[in-house]
Amino acid sequence: MEKTVELSVNHLMSLKAARNFYENSQPITACDFDSTGEFCVTASADESINLYNCVQGRHKKLILSKKYGVHLTRFTHRHTDIIYASTKENDTLRYLSLHDNQFIRYFEGHQKRVVSLEMSPVSDQFASGAVNEGVRLWDLRSPTFLGFINIETGRPCIAYDPSGIVLAIGLQNPDNVIKLFDIRKFDQAPFTTLNVIDNYALPSSHPRPPIQPEWTSIKFSNDGDKILVTTSGDVHYVTDAYNTDMKRRLIGHVGLNNASQLLGGEETSWTPDGRFVVGGSQDGMINFWDVEAPLKNSVMLAEGIDSRPIHTLEYHVRPTQVVRFNPAKLMMVSGCTDLVSYIILIKNFINDHSSPHFYFSILLVVFK
Repeated sequence: MEKTVELSVNHLMSLKAARNFYENSQPITACDFDSTGEFCVTASADESINLYNCVQGRHKKLILSKKYGVHLTRFTHRHTDIIYASTKENDTLRYLSLHDNQFIRYFEGHQKRVVSLEMSPVSDQFASGAVNEGVRLWDLRSPTFLGFINIETGRPCIAYDPSGIVLAIGLQNPDNVIKLFDIRKFDQAPFTTLNVIDNYALPSSHPRPPIQPEWTSIKFSNDGDKILVTTSGDVHYVTDAYNTDMKRRLIGHVGLNNASQLLGGEETSWTPDGRFVVGGSQDGMINFWDVEAPLKNSVMLAEGIDSRPIHTLEYHVRPTQVVRFNPAKLMMVSGCTDLVSYIILIKNFINDHSSPHFYFSILLVVFK
């Protein structure tokens, strides 16, 4: 029987590792849940795709992509189908059936490495961004892209808002901006441009504006009010989704510094309620930030918006490159070369880790 709960700090502090999976020989680079939260898919630098059943707590399938490589695995609106980016041979996007390991369609157009890939939350459209090239809008039903926005330099970060109507494109070079587009008018100018200003990225003796760490992803909160800007350095940003207010600087972790490898951005995640951010770290730690906790009074403006972790987990011995909170169930996963699933250990539930009932009892929780 499903139970509805409101996520709290106590829930996060009760998260425990439930199971480790060791299917990969190299770091996991991407992770995604299907919309029900029942299935999780990962990509790895060893050019493999792995599918997991989160309710049963079991590895379900291994698919190799040795010829093309694999990154940015994303579920479509069917848990049996994914899209992903190639890392070898060409920059084609691939639409794959996990059921029979057959390609459904190829999406050709990018000439540079794809570093951002996101499905629309409400339709068969999806968007992709390639470094030093541009952002393309697609539909699963057609191999031809629907629209293109030229990005001459830099790494575009993309995200859909929860309505699926707004597509955000984060462009760090040269202006540190997030441009918001109406996908119904994708060929027109953005209707809003947000400036992400961090006056504390470098000491005041440095020239202005301070140089921010390289952005690697942007993500809307589920309420659509906030945008998380993930960087390769020791700070992430939380901004208001529709004005230039910098809400938080998330600090206290060690940045992955992997942007030069065209990786990163997968180490942070919103919780479904939009109150907490969870993120990995180069030292293997997993950090939780409360972005709605009262800000402390300080004469130092930077300290006034700085948020340090309210809780940490220590399970990985290598950099935690992937962290994702389940969109529908009270669990999360993290990965370096192994994948760890975390659940709330609720008193009086079966806690035999070898029993699938352990996962079934704990994970059938729906967020309020």
